[in-house]
Amino acid sequence: MSRTSVLLGLAVAGCGAAVGVGNGGVIARVQYTPRDSVSFVTSASLRRCGGGRGFILEGEVRGNGVLVWLRPGDSLPQGRYPVLQRGDTSTPRGAVVAVRFMTAELAHGVVLDSGSVTVTVSGDSGAGRRPVAADVVGGGLETVGARRVRVEAAFATPAPPPPRSGADTVRCEARP
Repeated sequence: MSRTSVLLGLAVAGCGAAVGVGNGGVIARVQYTPRDSVSFVTSASLRRCGGGRGFILEGEVRGNGVLVWLRPGDSLPQGRYPVLQRGDTSTPRGAVVAVRFMTAELAHGVVLDSGSVTVTVSGDSGAGRRPVAADVVGGGLETVGARRVRVEAAFATPAPPPPRSGADTVRCEARP
């Protein structure tokens, strides 16, 4: 078990998130200068995209948040997913990662252009929903300050239920 997974478990337990009942958690660190960073812990969710376009992992608190679009196909196999460019619609397997973080009252954003997302699917946690962990490590060019930003995030959440005629899905598509 990794140090990040242990810290995430403690953070989720401390925040009162109910892992295994539909809620998960994310712990994230965004380093935007060699000495400055923003860290946050919040609840997270994992939802299925419509049309077999993948899965969305997301967590947000007070303007800070991480969104991951995993594109493995219709199922969620574990493994390493390379970070893709936001508009890449031809690469079948990968992850698009966007991060928003606050410094004082100023909002910053970054879409990762390098790195990876590692997904681990564990044993059954009841009701046929297997626990899913995703570790995000990468970097990208921040939109406000035009500087390189490094991101590390760890998600832990139950897998989404099997699809029921599109009712449990979200719309996932790249737009210009």
